[in-house]
Amino acid sequence: MSLLDYAMKLIGGASTTTVTCPHCGLKSSHPTSKIRLKQAMLCPGCKALFVAPR
Repeated sequence: MSLLDYAMKLIGGASTTTVTCPHCGLKSSHPTSKIRLKQAMLCPGCKALFVAPR
């Protein structure tokens, strides 16, 4: 792995945000990129799929 690949992986994985599940109310951390791209997230508590509002 090159130094540039390592730096991109470090920067890309560092940003997470706490999101509340709309079904059970559990707060969990998810990557900010998933929220920005409106991708589905899996709740670790109730296993529901949801898309977080901005």
